[in-house]
Formats: sequence, structure tokens, C-alpha cells
Amino acid sequence: MKRGIIILALVISLISFVSAEIIFTQPLSPAYNLGDSVFVPVTIKTLNEVSGIFQMKLICNSTETAFYTTGIKLKAGEEITLIDPNLVLIRTIIGENKGECKVKAILNSEYVLTNTFKISNTLVISGELEKTEFDAGEGISITGEVTRETGENSNGFVEANVLTGDLNEEIKQIGTITDGIFNVNLSLPVDMKAGNYFVEVKAYEEDSEGVTTNSGVSQYNIRVKQVPTNLELILGEKEVMPRTPLMVNAILHDQTGDPINSTVFITVKDSAGKIIEQKEMPLGEIFALLIKSDQPPEEWTVDAISNSLTSEEKFRIKANMEADIQIINKTVVVTNIGNVFYNKTLLVRVGDSPLNILVGLEVGNSKKYVITAPDGEYNVKISEGDKEVNELMSLTGNAVEIKEASNFSVGFFFWIFLIGVLGFIVFFFVKKLYKKPFFEKIIHGRKKDKFRTMTVGEDLRMTPKKGNKAELSLSIKEGEKQDASVICLKIKDLKDMKGRKSRVSETIERIVEMAEENNAVVYENQDYLFFILAPARTRTFKNEKAALDLAEKIKYLLEEHNRSFNQKIEFGLSLNYGAIIGKQEGDLFKFMSMGSLITASKKIAYLSEEEILLSDKINDLLRLHTKTERSIRGGIPVFSIKEIKKEVDDATKKFISRFMERQKRGD
Repeated sequence: MKRGIIILALVISLISFVSAEIIFTQPLSPAYNLGDSVFVPVTIKTLNEVSGIFQMKLICNSTETAFYTTGIKLKAGEEITLIDPNLVLIRTIIGENKGECKVKAILNSEYVLTNTFKISNTLVISGELEKTEFDAGEGISITGEVTRETGENSNGFVEANVLTGDLNEEIKQIGTITDGIFNVNLSLPVDMKAGNYFVEVKAYEEDSEGVTTNSGVSQYNIRVKQVPTNLELILGEKEVMPRTPLMVNAILHDQTGDPINSTVFITVKDSAGKIIEQKEMPLGEIFALLIKSDQPPEEWTVDAISNSLTSEEKFRIKANMEADIQIINKTVVVTNIGNVFYNKTLLVRVGDSPLNILVGLEVGNSKKYVITAPDGEYNVKISEGDKEVNELMSLTGNAVEIKEASNFSVGFFFWIFLIGVLGFIVFFFVKKLYKKPFFEKIIHGRKKDKFRTMTVGEDLRMTPKKGNKAELSLSIKEGEKQDASVICLKIKDLKDMKGRKSRVSETIERIVEMAEENNAVVYENQDYLFFILAPARTRTFKNEKAALDLAEKIKYLLEEHNRSFNQKIEFGLSLNYGAIIGKQEGDLFKFMSMGSLITASKKIAYLSEEEILLSDKINDLLRLHTKTERSIRGGIPVFSIKEIKKEVDDATKKFISRFMERQKRGD
């Protein structure tokens, strides 16, 4: 009987529980981040009386974690709404649970599940850099936004770090995230090695105990450029013997001492400051200059300039007392082939008889000595230090002796006589042809010529009008920095015209003269002529249009030459603009190019095919006067002229026309 009553009570209890209904009153969001609170209000409604334990659990990846428990007792037909169930997503409550989760509500044996939601610890970073290439020592500014996976703005911290791969070098900066916005700045070391690096930006949030809850990482690529910091000049020897080369190597170092690939301009000057040799060449390539045998012993200077850095080294040419000794037809010829006065005693052995000769010779001079001995053949040996000349000679005479040969020989007097006769003939011929109008024409022509003209000779050096010659210098004291317009004219095989008087040289002569009339200074370098219009000479800061007009005149004159004469001129023309440091020293305008002004002008002129090519700098300044077309040649942006709004003036055309007529007449 008692067993039946107990079973009946259990059945009634189960029936009453089954009649209870658990309802979640609001849906959950699709995602939550660690640190968020998840509110899970529920309503419990029953038709029958019910009592028991109501519990809520978090289920993630089959792991259940209880977070809410309360007792429930309801009469039949009653309902209750629980608004306090709150799941705080912190590790002390949920442990390591995250990912796809649900909340399970349980009353006795009844339960219901919420929709699936995600618990995330991810922060999303969207940031940007102002640029991606930096110099060593420069600052990096990073700005951006940080949001949770729920879409809410983050409030936390941000840490930026440059990944260098060196455990001993840390480049790190910590900042804050406020309403999702961050701004952090990093400073690169001044000696940071050039190369590619990653900048890692890490955003994170912390709970009240300082434990990281949510985090995110983003990376950015940057490149640290090579910054020229030191130009090293290495000489093979600090003391160089004549007839041996001076060896020079220039190395441009970056911020870490690594070499930089670039070009260097090397100049060798003698003790008086005169330029002996100049050359532009790749860095790391050996520069060699052969020291002439008769070069006096003195201190010379080697200057180098690259990427606005300069370096200077000095070396000394050694004294070399040396003579060349030869035996020619019973005569000993001693020539001073050293670079100082030769003053030594030579030991001469004629057979077994020793003789001494005290020889004193200026550099390059020679002396002859005649050897005599009783008739016969003798082994003649001449010694000077470790140098020895040995020859078997057939000699004649009364005694063994050696004496200096007379400088005045029959041949000498013969040439004196011949020169005198020729001089007399020339005098007679001139006297016979003397006419007053002829000499007046010569005198008038000399008065009319206002300019010193080009000298065609060694290296085709131009001789501009007095004061218009320019010289490139590596160091100018108290010079004036100014912006100059530069015309570069390249003429193919200009250096091969040594000593050649021709229509080509006359045309070049007129170009130099025309440039001087426009107050341009003239600088020559190998196959290139530079016409520099600097404010210090033109007395105006606006020389771009004048340079364009002069370049047009030069181009027109060269084209007229090629149309009129068989010997053509292959040329290229460039216009450039940049800074120089210039100073007038007497009749010479000394200047130092800033940056790559001269080098770039040469490159653009080399790319020109008998046209005027403009650099980007001067193209911007001439937009009101020209219409140009941009192109890339040899990897360099250049601008070719399509239209000049102001044509060559009539005076220029008349000048060129008169010049070409004189050329054709041969005046």
C-alpha cells in the first residue's frame, strides 16, 4: 500500500514538472567579446504547481559551465520572470571557453537552449602609415582604428614594434586606444641598417586584474633607405714615384658603414691648385692617374664629391734622381729622366782603366761624352748605383780619357745658316707683296673682333671671353648659393677634333660667342659644353626663359650647319635647373654643383637626339612658354618641346642667317 502511494506521488510530481515552460525573453547577439556581459532574462510559466532548482549553464565545445542557480516554487497557473541572469565573460567565470556557444536553462528535468553565439577575444586593427620608405633616424607615425568582433570600438592599449631580427635591439612604443582610435609614433635609430622590415602593431584590452582579455595584431612593410653619411677616400700610396700610377678608391658609406652604389666626381690638383685630372665614375671603381716622369716633387690634392659629401686627401710625388745612359757610336749619352736636378759621379771603366764623370743635368737635359783610348777594342762599362751599361767598343786616340762633347757642331752651324737664308727669303717676299689695303684689312678685322675665340688644340679647350670661363670646384669658401639654369650641349667626338680647323670648329666657336653675349659662363667637360646662366652673372633670378631662347638659337645654328655643310655635327641638348654655389675669382667663375645638377644634365643631353630635352624642374618653370610631352628615356623622365609660344625673334634669325652666309663664302 505504501509503495503504491509513493509511486503515485512521483507520477504526480513528474506531471507537474512537465507542465512548466521556460521561455527566453530576448535573443542573444551573434557575438560577444571577452569582458562583455551577456544578459539572459527568462520567464517560467507552469500550469501545475512546481518547485525545484533552476540553473543556467554556458555550453562551449561540449563543455558546460554553470553561472546561475536559484530555487523556484510556483503554484499552478503562476509564472515568474527572472531578469537578473547575467553571464560576465571573464576567465574566472567561463575559464578558457570561447568560440561557438549556447546558454542552457534547466528546471528539474526540463531544459531549453538559446541561439548559438560566438565568444571572441579578437580585436580588428585597421591602420595606415604616412609612407613606407624612411631614412634612418626618421620617425614613423601610425594611426588607425581598433574594433571588437562585435563591431564596438575598443578601449585599451596599442603596442608598435619594429621587427629587426636582433634580440638585443628593441624598437617599441606603447600607446592607448580611446573610443577605437589610436596614434603611435616610433623613432628609428640613426644607425639602423638599411633594408626591409616589418612593423607589428598589437592592440589589447585588460581586465581589472591586468589580465589580457582581447587582442589583435597587424603588420606593415617598411623600407629603411641608405643615408650617405661618410665619403671615404683611399689612396694606394701617400708617396708616389714618377712613372707609376696614383691609385684612388672612393667609398660612400651609409649610416651603418655599408657601401652605397652611386657615382663620384674625383679631381686631382697640383700644389698651385691647378686641375690635373677630373673624372666622374662609379663608386668602388679604381681611379688611376699616371704621374709623369718629369713631374717635380711636390704635394698634390685629391678631392672627391658624391651625394653632397666631400672628402680630401693629400699625397706627395717623390723625388727621383735618375739618368738614362746609352753608348752610341763611341759617345756616351747621359739624359736626366728623373724629376730633380741630376748630380752624380759615374764610374767608367775602359778595359782596366777607371774613369770618373761628374754629371750635372737639369730635368730632361742630356750631355754627350766622347771616350778615347789607344787604338784597339775595349770593354767599356759604365756604372751608376745598381745600373750598369756594358759594351764592346773600337776606340782610337792617344790616351784613355773621357770628355764632354762640344755643343756646337758643324750640324748646328749648318742649321743656323739655313734658318738665316730662309728668313731672308721670307722678308724679301713680304716686302714685295706689301700693300697698304691688305694690312688695313687685317688691322680692321682685329679691331672688329671683340671676343677671344675658341682654341682648337689639346682636349679642344675653349677660351671664352675674359671673365666668362667657368671651373667646377669641390670646395668654395664664401661662395653664394643660387639657382641657375644650365644648358648642356653634347657633341659627338668633340675631343677627337684636336688641332682640326674646320667648319665644325667655326660653328662651335660661334655658339660659345653667342652664349657669352647672353652672360652665360662656359664650362667644358669631355664631349660636353655647359652654358650656365647664374644670377651672379646675369643680374636676374629669372633665367629660365633666357636659357630656353639660347638653347633654341644653339639648336637652330647646329641645324643650319648640318643643312649647309657635308661635315655633320651629331649633338644633344638638355635644359636643367638647380642650385649651385658660385663665386667670381678674377677672370674665373668657380662653381660647385649641388646634388646631381651636372650629372643629370649630361645624362639628359646624352639621351637627346638633336632636340632640346627638359628636366622636370625646368619644365615646371617654363609651362607658360612651352608645350611639352613627357616620356621616359633610359629610366629618366624627360620632356620634349612640342611648341614654343614665342618664336625665335627676327634679330636672332638675321644673326644666324648672316653667319651661315659668311660660312658659305669662307670669310
